[in-house]
Amino acid sequence: MIVNAVLVLGTVTAAAVSLEPHFSSAYQLHFGLLAANLLPYLLYAAITACRRGTPVDVLGLVLVIAHVGLLAWPGLAWEAHTAVFAVPLLLSAIILPIVIYAAKPASLHNGTD
Repeated sequence: MIVNAVLVLGTVTAAAVSLEPHFSSAYQLHFGLLAANLLPYLLYAAITACRRGTPVDVLGLVLVIAHVGLLAWPGLAWEAHTAVFAVPLLLSAIILPIVIYAAKPASLHNGTD
């Protein structure tokens, strides 16, 4: 249940970041921004395919809170156009080792073959 909520909230966050208001009262979707902001959630989905449980749920909640918080925090030193790319890529770099660890077979986690 929490995994689905994290993925939905992540998709909504990515879509909100990638929509830019246009002067004609319309919005333009920037696919590069959408792909960059969906990347941490795609990695999270890879973790959930391998593992389930409370640590995975907590990781997902921390991911969403960190993503939204870092994008919405006005005290950041970087400019907005840098943050919308830097934040998801930073989160992806943090999650990638967890994905690699979670994808290993259980025998490799214990050090036995």
